[in-house]
Amino acid sequence: MVRKAKTPSNFFELSTFRRRLVLLVLLSLFATLISRSFYLQGMQTDFLQKKGRATSNRTEDLHAYRGKVIDRHGEILAISSPVQTIWANPPEVEMTLLQKKKLARLLELRVEHLEQRINKKDKQYIYLKRRASPELANRVLQLKIPGIRTEKNYDRFYPERETTAHLVGFTNIDGLGQEGIERHANNLLSGIPGYKKVLKDNLGRIVDDLQDIKIPVDGRDVQLAIDKRLQYSSYQALKKAVEKHGATSGSAVLLDAKTGEVLSMTNYPSFNPNSKRKPTERIRNKVVTDIFEPGSTIKPLTISAALESNIVKPESVIDTEKGHYRLGGSRFTVRDTKAYGIISVSEVIQKSSNVGTTIISEKLDSKYLWSTINLFGLGIKTGIEFPGETSGKVHHYKKWRKTEHATISYGYGLSANLLQLAQAYTVFANEGELKTAKLFKNSEPVIGRKVLSSKTSNKMLEILETVVSDDGTAPQAKVPGYRVAGKTGTAHKLINGVYENKYIGSFIGIAPVSNPRFVLAVMIDEPTLNGYYGGVVAGPVFSAIMNDALKIYSVPQDAIEEKENTIVADSKNDKVI
Repeated sequence: MVRKAKTPSNFFELSTFRRRLVLLVLLSLFATLISRSFYLQGMQTDFLQKKGRATSNRTEDLHAYRGKVIDRHGEILAISSPVQTIWANPPEVEMTLLQKKKLARLLELRVEHLEQRINKKDKQYIYLKRRASPELANRVLQLKIPGIRTEKNYDRFYPERETTAHLVGFTNIDGLGQEGIERHANNLLSGIPGYKKVLKDNLGRIVDDLQDIKIPVDGRDVQLAIDKRLQYSSYQALKKAVEKHGATSGSAVLLDAKTGEVLSMTNYPSFNPNSKRKPTERIRNKVVTDIFEPGSTIKPLTISAALESNIVKPESVIDTEKGHYRLGGSRFTVRDTKAYGIISVSEVIQKSSNVGTTIISEKLDSKYLWSTINLFGLGIKTGIEFPGETSGKVHHYKKWRKTEHATISYGYGLSANLLQLAQAYTVFANEGELKTAKLFKNSEPVIGRKVLSSKTSNKMLEILETVVSDDGTAPQAKVPGYRVAGKTGTAHKLINGVYENKYIGSFIGIAPVSNPRFVLAVMIDEPTLNGYYGGVVAGPVFSAIMNDALKIYSVPQDAIEEKENTIVADSKNDKVI
């Protein structure tokens, strides 16, 4: 009998039993996979998520180092130091009661307050402590609490504290400039932050660095024109004067007469920029943010306009009568503190006569006087772009009545800040050229703007020197060994549209007269004790600061002989105005 050979299909064909067995095995495997998947995804969700977070890709910020603020000699005024931010990812945090107590003690928190923070399971980033020292951060990490992490940051430190607070300003807790130079130059100082991607475990430790990284660009240093030594000297002199006279505040600004660079800019009272809490009422840099009616410190500008237009000469005679003068066609009366009688134009400045200034100003066209005041920089921002800088106000001449023409000539009816006034007096220190104020150290030749002729400017400088003589209003502003020129100001304060018996005493001066090096403006607000006149309250401050400045910069003395600078009126040869 011949057997049939098996075909390939017959060879691989399974019996009914085998087929059923294979099918059963496959179904069992599928059932096992499905049940396992259901078990893990439906019943072990928290476990899987925890394991997924145990090692994960994270983007870590790389903070740029904030640039330093330094003075003209490279001395540090603001610097950043490394600190740590301690934070938590609440969903990951697991700790024992003992760990919780230790952590709360390290963070200087009550246990219940710590629990309130870490129980915010809907948050993934909660601050526990900012500006922590690296040592503290390391002790926290040693507790090995999952979800508690640290991050490197920088904290700002101001070594000169109150002395430079108003000028340098401060940053907020995120390192962004809020006031002063910190705000003005924030973009330059801040730099550009970077980042890197890392693999971290559940303790926040970096397991591996990934290749994706952006290197941060550190901020640039900013060098100011300020001299730290003069800043300190100014602050101490102001503090002494404000306390002596029971004043509300005091301000001073010292300029390099040749370049316009701000060598010191100070206010008292001040605040500590290193403190977390700063008194809001003391934060303003009043040298540039606060405006006031300058009073008699404007008189040299008016007299300059009259000399420039050849209306008067320094020796021209003015009849100030009995110390009061009624404007023609009005009921307004201009008054002096006492009757000076017949005096020269020079003595109008020396004795600070409102009546004499008014009589001279009446011969000036309103447009010309307004234009001169504007040329001196009043009513216009100085251009230093300091945060909060004000422009002051000088009303347009077309709005002037006869009264306004008169009052503006001796410093009422217009407003300015102290820096504007100091800048204006650079005209008298530079043969008629105004030097624009500068906060940053200057490395290029300075080109001034011509305001007066050299002849007029030099005459005014001689006249201003008489103010500091024994017969002037500011003998207290003298500096031993040096010739000083300047002008006092004593102005009633305008409050809610009413002039009250509160005063601002000021003095703006130049030294040495033979070769002017510095211009200094001082203002004392609301003195209540031991006098209130500008020469009395601001003159000694000027003397102290200027004395230090001249000595520190080794400026040669020029007061070799005492000389009488007063130009006395000669009624025989000059026509009385």
